[in-house]
Amino acid sequence: MRRVSLAILVNGDKLLLYLRDNKPDISYPDHWALIGGQVEEGESPLEALEREIEEEIGCRARNLVFRLEVDVIGNPQCGDHQIHLFTGEIDRRIEDMRLTEGQDLGYFALGEFEDLKFPDFLKPICLSVLTDALDRLVATRVKYSL
Repeated sequence: MRRVSLAILVNGDKLLLYLRDNKPDISYPDHWALIGGQVEEGESPLEALEREIEEEIGCRARNLVFRLEVDVIGNPQCGDHQIHLFTGEIDRRIEDMRLTEGQDLGYFALGEFEDLKFPDFLKPICLSVLTDALDRLVATRVKYSL
């Protein structure tokens, strides 16, 4: 099964996404998507993700943390594959990134993300991971602010 690594990259309270090309021969054309890509032979999922981030937007992310694996089976839009999902931080402005794949880059608040054209099977998973990560961050901040 094909393997891909994807990152939920945040800058403060905003999520970084890219707009996929509008080509009928790719999966989820003209949809917003996570940064990442295929895990090559001999690469770990983390190594693949670091390489893909550098290739696709010309910079590095910080604090990449593996969150979960998702087996995608029987999806006619993208075929069977396994997703290694990470979270991480990015501190660059859009203008300072070099997009090499897709139409556009954008930062979106959680409420905006919920309304975006985004792969339907992946949106609830991302929302769950983001909500969990934000809850832990808030709990950590409350704990240390006492």
